[in-house]
Amino acid sequence: MYAYRTLRVEIPWRLVEERPDVLGLAVRMRLAVEEYARRLLKELTGQEEPKLAPEELVCLLTPDRRELARRIIEEVFPKYGLKRYIAEWAKFFWRDVVFHRAVPLNAQLRVGNERDISMAVFVDLKSCIVRVRKLGIPPFAVKLKKSNVAWIRRRLEEGAKLKLAFLGVEKRDGEKEPTYDKLYVALVFAREVQQIEPKAIVAVDVNRLDHGVVVGLVVDGKIVRRMRLLDENVVRELRRLHEEISRLDEQAAREADPARKRRLEDRARHLASKRFRKIRGVVKYVVSEIIKLAREHQAAIVVDTMEEETYLERKQSGESGDKKHLYDGLGQLRRRLQALAEWYGQPYREVRLYSTICPRCGAKMEELSNRRMRCPSCGFNDNRDNVPLLWAKKRYWELLQKQPVFSSVSTTITLLTS
Repeated sequence: MYAYRTLRVEIPWRLVEERPDVLGLAVRMRLAVEEYARRLLKELTGQEEPKLAPEELVCLLTPDRRELARRIIEEVFPKYGLKRYIAEWAKFFWRDVVFHRAVPLNAQLRVGNERDISMAVFVDLKSCIVRVRKLGIPPFAVKLKKSNVAWIRRRLEEGAKLKLAFLGVEKRDGEKEPTYDKLYVALVFAREVQQIEPKAIVAVDVNRLDHGVVVGLVVDGKIVRRMRLLDENVVRELRRLHEEISRLDEQAAREADPARKRRLEDRARHLASKRFRKIRGVVKYVVSEIIKLAREHQAAIVVDTMEEETYLERKQSGESGDKKHLYDGLGQLRRRLQALAEWYGQPYREVRLYSTICPRCGAKMEELSNRRMRCPSCGFNDNRDNVPLLWAKKRYWELLQKQPVFSSVSTTITLLTS
């Protein structure tokens, strides 16, 4: 089984200003793949813009649809002035193009003195340069940061190889028309992994960010370690940013002067981007700690996550805005945790480990003060965050024996950014 991780190398805006054709190419590629994906999915579903989960896409994009996909690519890509080479790669990776809205490009990594074999993306660790070429515009190069080089070397030490690359651009929807910025080259690394035979369970209770993520190590049916992964300083900063963004949004909505309104909106977007980076940092830290614990104890990762309907209900509930926004990042955390578990061969599954159902008798519990739960039937009493770990302890042997084997990812590449 192969697992994938991706390093996103930002293209400096200075280079874009000097080479507007780079931005133009990235935008044309994105527009082409979006039209291709839209047309293909409409042919398959009859809907204009169907909203499909990845699992539903896998079921739809069966091998017998390849010729339909190839025909649409041949019709769409020339409209955007894309080179034949790009269209041929899109045909070869026709399913991945639908998933990722980008065309995979062939890539080569030079670690020592290997011969350059003229791939579209050439990564040279000796000179710390990424060169992009053969795409219908003059070649351009991006300098790798020291952190980029260190990340690549860690992946090589883990036995990974550079497989593919993408030239990407972020799209921001505007009131009149979308804008495109933040260009990047995404380098896709792959490694073959064998899933471990688990000897323990790492149970994870995913809460609202201000309650933290509670993690328990269960060995031989006993909880031997508990951790609450929470940075109160970050939570306070997220609250402050949320309040400031809300204030700016309200001011912009009332502002009649177009110039002042635009300044307020720009400031709000800047803070929203800062808040997103903060949440992403929290997610990376939490996931790294969970993976570290699971690898140390050769454990399966069992995540208690609320169902999508429950998540949406809470986001749309009467909770105050300063609490609702703290649900952001939970989906990102789950996806990253699953992808990294797959990368290291750690079994991963999501189950309901209840926090309001009594682990002793199964009755519905009532919440007291300070997040304490009490069972009216048997008198059980504990902190709400401990209850999912007790369910993991109770179901230990069942969860250990029923841990899943990761399925092959040959149908599509699952990407995890750095």
